[in-house]
Amino acid sequence: MLRSIALFALCAIAASARGQVNEIGLTVGASYYIGDLNPYRHYPRDTKLAGGLVYRHNFTDRYAMRLQGLYGTLQAYDSDSNDSLQLARNLHFRSRLIEVSALFEINFFKYRLRGKEGTKWTPFVFGGLAYFRSNPQALLDDTWYDLVQLGTEGQGATGGGEAYKVDLMSIPFGGGFKFNFGRVDLQVEWGMRRTWTDYIDDVSGTYYDNARLAFENGALAATLADRSGLEQSIPDHSNTGRARGDSNTRDWYVYSGLSITYIISRFSDCEEQYNWMKRKN
Repeated sequence: MLRSIALFALCAIAASARGQVNEIGLTVGASYYIGDLNPYRHYPRDTKLAGGLVYRHNFTDRYAMRLQGLYGTLQAYDSDSNDSLQLARNLHFRSRLIEVSALFEINFFKYRLRGKEGTKWTPFVFGGLAYFRSNPQALLDDTWYDLVQLGTEGQGATGGGEAYKVDLMSIPFGGGFKFNFGRVDLQVEWGMRRTWTDYIDDVSGTYYDNARLAFENGALAATLADRSGLEQSIPDHSNTGRARGDSNTRDWYVYSGLSITYIISRFSDCEEQYNWMKRKN
């Protein structure tokens, strides 16, 4: 009698937790940036290798929570553009990208569920919240310089405001496909990151007075702030107050990747629970 009650309880637990699977693995793919130096939202220009670690907890065959860490690079060059204004501006940047995210996933089909209703593959969508760090740099004479501390748009100088932050939050969202091969899962995905900053690329507002910038923030800041050469080549020309970027938009970035995860734990069915009880007794 007690054994039957125990078996019933175990089966109830297994039924309520069906589909709860933990996975751990790796992801590798590519990242690119969208902003003032690459305004083409759906054009993957200057893509760079990215990758990281994945942990996924499947609550059911339809819903899962993923924790993910990414490391990559974001970059863009005005010199690669076909736009004459960008070519004249002649700015560029690169930034090491570090991201830690919590993502909620929804499977379209009953994924890995035993029986006729279950499938070994499914489309899925995801969304969540991420911390990311982006510290833009620019190259001069074979040396990469951190731009945030230079204040290229007058930050830290008279009337120029405060320095922008490099530790930020974003909203990741996207979709993809999952495929199951026993204890190994394969996921292919594409995802965008909506941010609240316009300074992933160090470009947002207007040109600060270059002479004053050199005096208050240093010659290096002035050199990296305006690389158009127009003030030197055109008599009486000044970029002060002219648009350097578009402050009405926010920067985005994209990660597309392939993930391979290994199932490290899963709930058994009632028959397996019963066999376990028999061995224990």
